[in-house]
Amino acid sequence: MKKNSKEDRSAHEQQMRSRIKDAAFKLMAEKGIDGVSMREIAEKVHVTKPVLYYYFKDKEDLCLAIIEERGRQFDDFLDKALAQKLAPAELLGLVFEKHVDFFQKDPRNSKFIAKTIAYALSNKNKNLKKDNKADRFHSIFTQAAASGEIAKEGVPDVEWLVYAVLLQIMLSAYIQLHAKDLCEANPCKFYDVESMKRLAQIIVLGVNEYYKRVKK
Repeated sequence: MKKNSKEDRSAHEQQMRSRIKDAAFKLMAEKGIDGVSMREIAEKVHVTKPVLYYYFKDKEDLCLAIIEERGRQFDDFLDKALAQKLAPAELLGLVFEKHVDFFQKDPRNSKFIAKTIAYALSNKNKNLKKDNKADRFHSIFTQAAASGEIAKEGVPDVEWLVYAVLLQIMLSAYIQLHAKDLCEANPCKFYDVESMKRLAQIIVLGVNEYYKRVKK
């Protein structure tokens, strides 16, 4: 009985953390971190503020928990993709597709990220970014360079280009989903699967071809 009680309590706490994060995500996506209070989040979840502080020490801690959860989800996806032993361009194509899907599935994702970036820039003493995506990409591209699939000198170029595409995907999603008036004068085209595959090929082949010519 005691064991079941402990497991039940753990399950309850996990469920409560999920409910709090979900409520905070929705509110922060609409109002930004500065625009939401812990009291408002507590009311959304129908709990008292002391209960909220039992799980998260402040708004930044709560926001960071949301970011880390998204990071773990991406890590799981990346682990499965790496297990397929794909060529760098194929892997990048899947990474780009994953990001497009991420923003298309829930329009609030682009708003949450945009508002989180704005908050971090205006509160430079706050560290909300605990994302190992850059380290993982660097490791992947370095290994690809070691195996001759990417020019060693081109690893930084590939990283910069990849992040440029990921940022463009996020900005395009934000404009298309939340600033449709801007699309009226300049028609916005959201990325599709084929364009993602093409961009991935262009990045890898382009960087490799450039350094091949430089060496001649």
